[in-house]
Amino acid sequence: MMKKLSSTAYYAAAAALLLYSVAGLLVNAFVVTTTIPSASSSHVVLNAKVIRVCQSPGCRDDGAQSTLDSLTALAAPGCQVMKGGCVSGCGSGPVVEILPDGEDVMTISSIKRKKVKGDALISLLDELSDEETDISSSMRQRLIMGYEQALEAKAAYEANDYQSAIQLYEDAIQIARNPAMALEEARASVGGDNYDSVKGVNWLVDSFRNSCRARLALKDVDGARRDAFAATVFSQNTDPDAHMCLAEVCQASKDTMGELQATKAAIAQYQRLEDEYSKPMPGKDAVARAEAAKIKSNASTVKRELGFRIVKLERELKASS
Repeated sequence: MMKKLSSTAYYAAAAALLLYSVAGLLVNAFVVTTTIPSASSSHVVLNAKVIRVCQSPGCRDDGAQSTLDSLTALAAPGCQVMKGGCVSGCGSGPVVEILPDGEDVMTISSIKRKKVKGDALISLLDELSDEETDISSSMRQRLIMGYEQALEAKAAYEANDYQSAIQLYEDAIQIARNPAMALEEARASVGGDNYDSVKGVNWLVDSFRNSCRARLALKDVDGARRDAFAATVFSQNTDPDAHMCLAEVCQASKDTMGELQATKAAIAQYQRLEDEYSKPMPGKDAVARAEAAKIKSNASTVKRELGFRIVKLERELKASS
């Protein structure tokens, strides 16, 4: 199994991997010359310790998952973003609950924000930003711009418009890759040894996985291989579906041994998830426990299915030897 490196080492490796074409250089020129409205330099900073996004059915219908994903990807260092239960804001979702830093989360009266999406989401991100620990304003603007473009790319991918998805993903990654890595380094410096340096870049991992599969659909195996490898790097080798992307690339290029190795790596990560989410969760709410049960069940199911694939691949290798 690959040794887990520091986030700095992984991101340095990722930066070295992702050398895009002249089209990518044009994107950088666009970023430099395009004027983006800047955030106010004199805003009140919300010293947030925990940010909980309500996941009740009403809030989910109002876009709570998108708000949760956006805050996870974009929130300033020192903010712990998580799923939350209903806070009686039905009809005004997505509702975000903010617990100030340095307070007992079990006793403090939280700040509640309603309809946190669109401009209201950007405004909240501005309020959460502290110039002493956050990335620069220009980098944050580029990060938001690239993240929003990645959402457009995902919509194109889900509509099977693979060529548009690939181009949008390339542009989004060129715009936001460096700011995203800078934000993760800032988060790690504030969060210490217990900080999860993968969670905040999950959207980049997702972008590379989708771009990989879009390229496979268009028979661009070499491009798909690059994206799949980048997904494993940005996930620090912990995302099972990134390994499955590699397995799919190997299958497309008729590399049975490579597919076998990638599938085994995926199984190992699904086993890790199953073990992790089988542990007791004292103090966690019903939302967290339900999410853990769902992840554990999915990991167990997929691991079992991949086990059958392993047997088939090993038979093919034995027959060809």
